[in-house]
Amino acid sequence: MQAVILAAGKGTRMYPLAVDKPKPLIEVANKPVLEHNLEQMLGLVEEVVIIVGYKKDMIINRFGNNYKGIKITYVVQEEQLGTGHAVLMAKEFVNEKFLVLNGDDLFSRKDMGNISKYENCILIKYKRDASAFGAVVIENGKVKDIVEKSKEFVSNYVNAGMYCFSPEVFAILQGLEPSIRGEYELTDAVKVLAKQGKMHAEEVKGYWIPVGYPWHVLDATEKLLNEKDEISIKGKLGKDVIIEGSVDIGEGSIIEDGCVLKGNIVIGRGCLIGENCILEGFTAIGDGSRIGDNVKLKNTIVGAGCDLEEGCEVSDSVLGDKARLSAGVKVSNAGKDKTVKVNGNGKEHDSGKEKLGAFVKDKCEVGKKLDAGECVDKDC
Repeated sequence: MQAVILAAGKGTRMYPLAVDKPKPLIEVANKPVLEHNLEQMLGLVEEVVIIVGYKKDMIINRFGNNYKGIKITYVVQEEQLGTGHAVLMAKEFVNEKFLVLNGDDLFSRKDMGNISKYENCILIKYKRDASAFGAVVIENGKVKDIVEKSKEFVSNYVNAGMYCFSPEVFAILQGLEPSIRGEYELTDAVKVLAKQGKMHAEEVKGYWIPVGYPWHVLDATEKLLNEKDEISIKGKLGKDVIIEGSVDIGEGSIIEDGCVLKGNIVIGRGCLIGENCILEGFTAIGDGSRIGDNVKLKNTIVGAGCDLEEGCEVSDSVLGDKARLSAGVKVSNAGKDKTVKVNGNGKEHDSGKEKLGAFVKDKCEVGKKLDAGECVDKDC
């Protein structure tokens, strides 16, 4: 079977984490989102067509033309003309039934297999409130309609953003008119197939983890790390290191004396964790990062090649690759309101979280305390 992955978008909602890299390369539990999805395809999909655009060379250089036996072809979408347009660009490379999935969400192999039982199928999920999603009207296992972000009740099932199509969808895509926002929508093709009685629906049985905003990176990491229950230590432990929970320590990493690793922790290759550090909750540290003495990390993602000097305290935060925190830097995770507001790129978003730290762009140096919900896109 073949698959088409939509990975061309700029990811403006993921600011500041997607400023220096395309959204599908943002790491969750120490692997890019795109790689998680490719791993789920192993043994199920023989060839993947990746639709690229924003910072396309980073994706191409990262994965090349093959991933563990899966052939990869790249198609460049120069203009962002919608999901329907993106899928249509894969037409000359697809000759059989194929999967389509958003490149910035996480999907399970189980659900890939379930929807691929049909010629045309959409993955759906039950939500008590579907008003923020595309609501999918289902009757006897088949799609009757999709209504985008309706203020009135339409259905409790929402579009999860993964599909299986037969090649007949390309003729439908070619005949679409642009939507009100000037884009060619893949969901409009789904509606056409639904009217023909050809569109099935399968409910999520594995997982669907949307990664649309910066705090979703934390949610996704928590979900994936919570599924781990083993201890794997390929590095070296110093004296009196305490381990409670699941831990994965990569080759060449050193955990120095007196550290506490408590929770679901993953540490990449070639890292140095200084003396008396405390790592708690779901915490992921990327390859080659250096954590100074007496640092406290909780529910935090530290990118590759980062440098946190002694005494830093960071919770519920994401630090981009090669970020640097000066000695003693602290990150607050409690806002003034009941839920933390994230201010970035001139817009304010309600995270819905009572506890949330900061988000730091790749290669930024931080020498001051950071507030809850703060987005850092330059040295400060």
